[in-house]
Amino acid sequence: MWFSELTVSQSFLMTLNMVWQKHKENLILMERYHYFAASCRQFGFSNQSLSEMMQDERESDGALATILNVLKRIHTIFFDSGVETALSSRDVRQVIKRVRQEVLQGCKLVFSRVFPSDCHPQDQIMWKMAEQLGAVCCSEVDPSVTHVVAVHAGTEKARWAAVNKKFLLHPRWIEACNYRWHRQPEEDFPVPGLKEDKGKEKVTEDATCN
Repeated sequence: MWFSELTVSQSFLMTLNMVWQKHKENLILMERYHYFAASCRQFGFSNQSLSEMMQDERESDGALATILNVLKRIHTIFFDSGVETALSSRDVRQVIKRVRQEVLQGCKLVFSRVFPSDCHPQDQIMWKMAEQLGAVCCSEVDPSVTHVVAVHAGTEKARWAAVNKKFLLHPRWIEACNYRWHRQPEEDFPVPGLKEDKGKEKVTEDATCN
């Protein structure tokens, strides 16, 4: 279930990237805004919509408020009078890139069983997304790794994270950081199977793409 949901999400992002192929650096993805019940049902959400609850999203950290804050920050940086570069020579794409790279700055990620076995992890959208957010991605664990991203807690790398007290979290954490333009609380994105796998045989790491 987790992997199928992740695949659908990645396919959606891939479609957007294809449509905006020549202008990807200008593209700011935002969390889909579901107000009406029909929208929630269309995208598979079973919870009540905002309209059914007779309320709107929170003004402080809702999807619309989040993207508005990002746009305001980009605007402020771009029109900063203290910058010596002439306004006509400035490139908003570089400002967007700079702001985006601050999100996961200082994080070093390792992926475990997130990608299909017949792929190169560096070519995968989730890997590229993490790098665009300022994270360093690698294929093997070492003491400098801060996060292990996995879809199951029984893999060798996931168990390494638990033993070494590293963050172990689901790939949706990266997506949430990407939509929110802010590092999200790791504890909100637990990996399935963490408790029930204790004492059980470990899940073998994928030999090709792990």
